[in-house]
Amino acid sequence: MIGRLHYATIAISILLVALLVGVSTIISNKNLAPIHSSFESYNLNQHHGPLSGLHNIKNIESDVLGTNKTNATNILYKLPKRIDTELPLLTIKPGHVSLTALYELDGQELTLVSKKTRFDFESAPEFMAYQHSYNLDKLSTGERYLLVSHENKVEPTIEIWDYKTYNRIDNQYNQLFTAIIFGILLLILVNAFFYLIIKRREYLLYIFYNTTFLIFLMGTTGYIYQFPSISFLADSRNILFVFLCISMYALYTFTQAFLSTKSLAPFEHKLFNGFRLVMVGYLITGIILYPVPQLLVNFTNFTLILAFPLYVWVVFKLLRKGNRQAFFFALAFALLTTSGFLRALAIFGVLPLNFITAYGFAVASLLEATIFTLGLADRVLQIKAQRDDAQKESLERTQAYELQKEFSTLLNNINQKLHKTKAQDYETVVVRIFLKELAKRVKFVSGAAVYQMDTRLSLYTRSDTERQKFQQLINDSSLQIKRICDLDTPQKLETDILYDNMFIIPVSMRSHEWSCIILEVHDEFEPTESMLDFLQHYATELIRCLLNVKSLRLIQSKAETDELTQLSNRGATLERLGLQFMKALRSNQQLSIAFVDVDDFKSINDSFGHEAGDRCLRNLAKLLRDELPNTCTVGRYGGDEFLIVLPEMNKVEAKRYLEIVSAKIIPMIIEGQKCQYTISIGISDLKDTTKDKLQMIREADKALYVSKDRGKNQINLAR
Repeated sequence: MIGRLHYATIAISILLVALLVGVSTIISNKNLAPIHSSFESYNLNQHHGPLSGLHNIKNIESDVLGTNKTNATNILYKLPKRIDTELPLLTIKPGHVSLTALYELDGQELTLVSKKTRFDFESAPEFMAYQHSYNLDKLSTGERYLLVSHENKVEPTIEIWDYKTYNRIDNQYNQLFTAIIFGILLLILVNAFFYLIIKRREYLLYIFYNTTFLIFLMGTTGYIYQFPSISFLADSRNILFVFLCISMYALYTFTQAFLSTKSLAPFEHKLFNGFRLVMVGYLITGIILYPVPQLLVNFTNFTLILAFPLYVWVVFKLLRKGNRQAFFFALAFALLTTSGFLRALAIFGVLPLNFITAYGFAVASLLEATIFTLGLADRVLQIKAQRDDAQKESLERTQAYELQKEFSTLLNNINQKLHKTKAQDYETVVVRIFLKELAKRVKFVSGAAVYQMDTRLSLYTRSDTERQKFQQLINDSSLQIKRICDLDTPQKLETDILYDNMFIIPVSMRSHEWSCIILEVHDEFEPTESMLDFLQHYATELIRCLLNVKSLRLIQSKAETDELTQLSNRGATLERLGLQFMKALRSNQQLSIAFVDVDDFKSINDSFGHEAGDRCLRNLAKLLRDELPNTCTVGRYGGDEFLIVLPEMNKVEAKRYLEIVSAKIIPMIIEGQKCQYTISIGISDLKDTTKDKLQMIREADKALYVSKDRGKNQINLAR
């Protein structure tokens, strides 16, 4: 499901980029131009006293210039008297100039007609573009002047447009910014949905960064003023500065998580922490000081520039290590920084103000959000693949462990059957029992085990009828069956309709030309990958058992021995307990049994792995064999539990031996870590009131649980 969701994200991202390209193509129309873009202007800051051309205006110093900031550049533009359009529109860009004021000349004084400041939007502006605009058609045809007060390095752009023409352009730019802003918003919502499903911290940081950056972007472009209900988020320079600091703090934090700098670049990770602390300091200062000083803004910009080499170095370092997230980050970072650099050159007058320099940063912001979304999707899919591999490996280990236990029981059953079977029928008994157990897991009609050694073919089935059928199959299709066995891949036999439901399960065995199990299956048989693994493992055990069945001694040994510990398994141990119980009754001898259980064995597996658990069991088995008398039977009862039969010994004597065992347990060293383990023991012995061996087992088992309940790592004697 996670994979499909991320593929949906990729599709959404591609759709957004395509939409953006389409809108950008519409905006590229060069036939739309202003009516006037050149005006006679007067720099009021560079003159004292009457200005040339304005000597007849008396109130410039007192009413016009006197109301504006002394540290701002104040320029007075003279507008043309005649404008060849019915609906002239005056525009001043960019919109973050400090003040614009429109005056009419009344006699020898300028009369204020309208005035606008940067943060005076009480309702949604008429136009989307971030600017100051005046409808000149509503004014008289006398002399008109425009005062612009700004703190920029270059002069603002003053233009007069035909209202309908400009409205057309503005609608196109509105479509552009709507695609950008709502594209970023959609990506935020999509990633928020992913976070609710996956709970990955990177998504939360991505949402935090993009949300704050989106507000900052909407504020600096003026798009936020199209929504009066949220325009308060950009109604002062301080608020925009605060959102800049928050978004940069979020970017540093997101970078650390996205690139895993804590583990892959620890030194650089600490440097990012330093930049985060600096941004927190700027943020607090921006909240306290009102209005925010220009010096603080300059320091903030300088800090952002200082962080640039760190970003470049970290990306370069991780790219050399083959980090895939570094590629996504490099692409997104390159787009954003390049567009920001071009924008800065345009602000300082090095490059002309055009579509790329004016709106490239906003476009790059959407592309950056898209690339980061793809990078997050790729990262989560990598993590999911690693987690799935780990879970698969753990599941396979568990299944192998459980399967081995099942085979131990199965082989014990075979051993019991073979005691009652003629030697010539051993293979038939083995195949019958194996296929009977297999039928509990897999539905099939009939089956056969086949192997060829030294040109001699051996075929075993459950009945003579089935033997004839499979013998005919081998006679007709031996070459194809051998080819499948050579490929070592389970598959159906591709032959005529008579054998189209025969499924071949190859077995790789040394000294064999080929060997396999053949199952006659139903038409709807479609095994999964895990079932195929099981079938091959099962088939291997069956062939191995058939190879050993010629020697009853070998098969008995395998059936009675626990493979991991090389002790007697449960069935063999209980059988020997029964023999010792009957012997003790006949000879009036003492007999004790003990249950030994490893304390908190599951935590050993969970903390150090199943291999450590297996090693623990092997170590304990060896210790029991070494320390107990040779007359004792030590067997693995199941899991981490051992059953010990101690003939000619009462429970007190048995306790002394087992205390020695418990005291000699030494901790294991697993990959440099100390793994300490203890055992709990319950002991019972034969009494006059003992009815059978099961009573002794129950009493010892109850004594074991008393040891567990009392704190573990102790020995308890049954009453």
